[in-house]
Amino acid sequence: MGIRNRILGRAKRIADRFSGEFSDPAPEEMEPYDRPGTPNEDAEVVMAKLKRPTRAPRTVKKDD
Repeated sequence: MGIRNRILGRAKRIADRFSGEFSDPAPEEMEPYDRPGTPNEDAEVVMAKLKRPTRAPRTVKKDD
């Protein structure tokens, strides 16, 4: 069995697992999601800045 057949077999097994054939039927009544606590209208949302590592500066050494 080659690597291609193994990859295709694994992909088919994963697709079968997520197919609707084996899933439970949908419930008759919808339950709304309730968040605990009270909403704060004055809250401020701030986007975080990620500090990713940068490449080290290139050192140029020329021996002439």
